[in-house]
Amino acid sequence: MRVASAGVAAAVIALAIASSGLAAGSASAQPSSVTLGSNLGRVQATAADTDVPVFTDVATDSQFYTEITWLAENGISTGWLQPDGTSMFRPLQSINRDAMAAFMYRLVGSPEYTPPSESPYADIYAESMFYKEVCWVADEGISQGYVSFGGALLFGSAGSVTRDAMAAFMYRLAGSPDFTPPSNSPFSDVLPDRQFFKEISWLAATGISTGWTEDNGTKTYRPNESVNRDAMAAFMYRYNSKFNAN
Repeated sequence: MRVASAGVAAAVIALAIASSGLAAGSASAQPSSVTLGSNLGRVQATAADTDVPVFTDVATDSQFYTEITWLAENGISTGWLQPDGTSMFRPLQSINRDAMAAFMYRLVGSPEYTPPSESPYADIYAESMFYKEVCWVADEGISQGYVSFGGALLFGSAGSVTRDAMAAFMYRLAGSPDFTPPSNSPFSDVLPDRQFFKEISWLAATGISTGWTEDNGTKTYRPNESVNRDAMAAFMYRYNSKFNAN
């Protein structure tokens, strides 16, 4: 299914490495002090757990400091390693689809999984960064990509994850539980006939996302906005608190 040239493949891989914050060489994939899946559901990091922030760009009084610290302590994301030995998280950078796959795979304890020898996607190769994790989310039915105008199945690994798609990913990660969405939307910018209305309503009902309270008192979800890395940390922290992902 390899439709791109080797040069395009290399460019895709390089772009993923530069943008994900999970790559060996730019950041350690798994800290040696963390055993993934060992106590993911029991770690409850708080701002009082450490006097020194894990990341130089996430101060202890930052929004989602607790959630980002928890993400790091559990090896779900270790950010970017700097030349001076410190690490950065880049909280306001949007999260890419391949990095999202890696985060979710690690959130549930990095289960045993052997990816297929041949990629199911035209834009992902067996040697691509996060190939295993991307194939895992596909096999689990969490995200199955999209069909291009030319008919090829793509994953779009370097594309950012929007907030409505993230609701769908989290809902499927939870096993697509029985849920009847309300007749009235919890958010003024998400109408009942919108794609992923059910999943967004479920996310709100579980408390995984609370959206924004606007000046007029209404709640908005901003479904078309990209998910920032700090918000991703919050989503995963709340998901784990609710479902004990481990």
